[in-house]
Amino acid sequence: MDNINLALTLLLAGFIIVFMVLVLLIIIITVYGKLIQAVQRSSQKRKENKKKIVMIETPDKPVVKKPAPAVSADPAATDEIPGEIIAVIAAAVDAVYGDKPHRIRSVKRARNVRSAWGNTGVMQNTRPF
Repeated sequence: MDNINLALTLLLAGFIIVFMVLVLLIIIITVYGKLIQAVQRSSQKRKENKKKIVMIETPDKPVVKKPAPAVSADPAATDEIPGEIIAVIAAAVDAVYGDKPHRIRSVKRARNVRSAWGNTGVMQNTRPF
């Protein structure tokens, strides 16, 4: 009878300790998440305030995007890449850089540096399950 009481006491104490630690972890993770969200919000507000300050300081200057420079239409320079593909690449570069000055100097095809065996290995290892 004495051993059963000791076993039940230890079992109950173990459950209480485990659940108290779990609740403590939940509280820590929740507080940490709220702290990170607050930091992200303040960072976002600072970015928005900087944009507003820039817009307030220069309201009379119209925002004009410079068109991407024309790429040579010479087939040898483009390595037989169609003009539509070059236009899509230029649009993607413009979307990434936006108002920042940028220039596309050349568009070249990527070389295939793997051997046939290497390509086969990549295909086998990245095949869906």
